[in-house]
Amino acid sequence: MMQVDYEIRRPDNVQNLVIQEEFFYVKQNGQERKVRLHDYPELYGTPHLYETLYGELEEKSHIVLPSLLQGQVTQCGEKMEDLTLLEIGAGSGARGNVLSQLGVSSVVGIDIVPEAAIAAEREYPGVYENYHIEDLANLQETTRQALLEKRFTCILCGTALGFNHITAPVWGAAFNMLEPNSWVAFNVQQQRWESQGEDAFATYHPWVQDESIFKITQVHKYQHRFYLDGRPLYYYAVLGRKMGNIS
Repeated sequence: MMQVDYEIRRPDNVQNLVIQEEFFYVKQNGQERKVRLHDYPELYGTPHLYETLYGELEEKSHIVLPSLLQGQVTQCGEKMEDLTLLEIGAGSGARGNVLSQLGVSSVVGIDIVPEAAIAAEREYPGVYENYHIEDLANLQETTRQALLEKRFTCILCGTALGFNHITAPVWGAAFNMLEPNSWVAFNVQQQRWESQGEDAFATYHPWVQDESIFKITQVHKYQHRFYLDGRPLYYYAVLGRKMGNIS
């Protein structure tokens, strides 16, 4: 069981906050501080804080997305053990840990938050073959070559793609590193996936509707977690195959 030296307190009167505005309080060493749910340096920098908070909110994506990927891979007569996987926005390693448990032996993580790599090694040592702290749209040449040499056959991105934490150019840079016919797995908040307006996922990522680039094999709606006020938060998991590069 995780040992922590802090307490988490949920604020009063947080009804109907949107995801980007949700916050909570952490009491540690006699002092209390306010932390937003998307303040990743703070969440990753405090041991077990991310896992503790999102455990209380019953977050399921770190299990759902790898499990659906396993189902698709197995259904096609392939093996998880044969995947060479790049996890975009790898965070503190919860998804990478599940992927490892499901048999993926080669998982490379990349994130832009320095505290993420430290947290991943602290929480899930040995899960990642390599963990890069880089901006995919502006990679150092040595990192670019190391990634290309891996010849990735799968890319997975949990939660970060749907809110543009990972922008279209960053995603395109990662997607284009994949070998042809590689697996692609990501998730998107329900409203953005279902929207037909300017905030629609497809507006920011038109490749998702272009079968010459990406062929969808499964779309699955599920409860990602609860909001702090107790409302259920739904996401769509989207899985498919790379058909061509994003221009």
